[in-house]
Amino acid sequence: MKQKNNVEVLIGGNTYTISGYESADYLQRIATYINTKIDEVCSGSGRLMNQTSRNALIQLTIADELFKQKELYEELLKEKEETDKILFELKHELAATKARLDAKKGK
Repeated sequence: MKQKNNVEVLIGGNTYTISGYESADYLQRIATYINTKIDEVCSGSGRLMNQTSRNALIQLTIADELFKQKELYEELLKEKEETDKILFELKHELAATKARLDAKKGK
């Protein structure tokens, strides 16, 4: 069983202890990602908002990215399934062609 990691991270100027079964490096990368989103929002019109509105905008930005990634994943999964189907049909066709060739050669 994996060991749970507790990692201190700095998010938005505040220190938090986050826990997870992922590596400490991974948990730090999450904090860095959130800080990047905070910086993006605060560099635009977000700096003029109150903290509650700014946090909501950050959450919406992250949720938007998540939904777009899920949508892309679903599209890629469908494309893979279609490619797998075509590959299966081509392998079947190749085997059938090889069998016909072998039969003509007298094997």
